[in-house]
Amino acid sequence: MDPNHVPFEELPITNRFMFALVFSHKHIAKPFLEALLGIKIFDLQEPEPEKSTETSPFNKGVRYDVFVKEQGADGETTRVFDIEMQMEDTHDLPKRTRYYQALCDSEALNKGESYRNLKEQYIIFICPDDIFKQGRAVYRFKNLELGHPEHELGDLCYKIFYIFNKYREVAEQSVKEYLEYFATNKATSKGTKDIERQRQWYLSDNETRKRYMTWQQELDDLVYDERQRTKAAEKRASEAEIRADEAESRAEKYEKILKEHGLL
Repeated sequence: MDPNHVPFEELPITNRFMFALVFSHKHIAKPFLEALLGIKIFDLQEPEPEKSTETSPFNKGVRYDVFVKEQGADGETTRVFDIEMQMEDTHDLPKRTRYYQALCDSEALNKGESYRNLKEQYIIFICPDDIFKQGRAVYRFKNLELGHPEHELGDLCYKIFYIFNKYREVAEQSVKEYLEYFATNKATSKGTKDIERQRQWYLSDNETRKRYMTWQQELDDLVYDERQRTKAAEKRASEAEIRADEAESRAEKYEKILKEHGLL
């Protein structure tokens, strides 16, 4: 077994596979979003775990951990949420939020539909460590006018990062309880106990075990393919550098010959 693989019986809530499964339940996702964002949600459509989207076969697609829409009394979508459990600092997360927003918006409107119909959007990353190195537990971003930050752009898109290892520094108790659970695996509130109960159910389910094995194999294949692409790119770069050095060497020899014959 790969030492990086977590045995199924030990999957924590911070594992992407387990996180997506557990938070695909409305009774888990709704109070979680309400606590983190300080909002009231009328109702949620069924969350979509590991929702994939792409604009064309030639462009990079994404797979959201948990993608969910709020719907109003008339059934119309009012807000959309993307919840990501991100255990590794890949040093590209801010740009990833930009790409996720773009792809999410690309699916939001039908041809000819007005931009005014774009809904309020939240992209939420839950991370163990402070990727911004500013010592805070929560980072909230929205677009502002640089010269007058009191003026918002009004694009209704918010990107929020929660650093769960800093849960002790969070003032809001409802948020702190969730972050503490992610950091310690100890469920102390109703919300976190509901999550833990759902996690334990999945750990006891044989079908979920099979799905995890398939998911892990697919992930291994993706990692292998990415490594092969990286190696190929490095090889091409190295070969290009060698060709450039050889061309420079030939040019120097040619210049030397011309000088020796008084032609330069």
